[in-house]
Amino acid sequence: MSTQKFVQRLGSAGSCLGLSSLAWLGFSALPAIAQLSPPNNLSTLQNSPASQRLLEMFSIDIQNTISACADQGKVDLAAGAGSNGAVICGDGSSQPEVSYTSYLDTISDILAASGLVGFRTVVEADPRVTPEMLVTVFSNPQGTATFYNAIQSVIVQSQLLPADAEDSTALLANEVVGKLRNSLQSPANLEGLLGTAEQYAQVVDNFCTAPGMSVDQARQQTPGLTSIQLYAICVQESGMADEMLQLVN
Repeated sequence: MSTQKFVQRLGSAGSCLGLSSLAWLGFSALPAIAQLSPPNNLSTLQNSPASQRLLEMFSIDIQNTISACADQGKVDLAAGAGSNGAVICGDGSSQPEVSYTSYLDTISDILAASGLVGFRTVVEADPRVTPEMLVTVFSNPQGTATFYNAIQSVIVQSQLLPADAEDSTALLANEVVGKLRNSLQSPANLEGLLGTAEQYAQVVDNFCTAPGMSVDQARQQTPGLTSIQLYAICVQESGMADEMLQLVN
């Protein structure tokens, strides 16, 4: 399969991410990579049963982190952390209960995890697409730049960050691409994204089921998994991959 057709296949297979706009965002980057138009039914996907399930999976602390500054102009990442380490909102206020580091780590982990689940879904659905292809794409500057530009575009379209926040968008896109690149250094990483059957079940029961727990607690209970893998298991368990395949098949 040519590189162009490979990227087109990824683009047509992916469509969204949400946590209303988080989990589907990883999938949404793919159409942009293939220079395709965004899906017309993105709003439907964001309100799909899978999106609603994912919203209810995480602990209250994680949910509060994700929704930081929702009514204060959203998080201004480019402003950095406030004097107390908290996020600064688009209207200039701060939200002391959410640290800047925690917000950036959580958001970028979920976006990267969702993108990886999307990639894994494409690989399983189309035998012409292999993990090795993705490793190759992310191992060269041109491929990385393509994903970076696509993710920037999707972040803007999703209105995840303050309007016209170019610096914040660039910062988050760079963080997500870096995590995707690190996760795709070896084909085995994508193949083992969801851990073993035992690990998967433990994470679903403890991390992806209300009232949930923190990432640190989940990693202590299920050693050997990264934070991105924890979130990927929740995205997979939510049924988003199945919904995506129904749209493209």
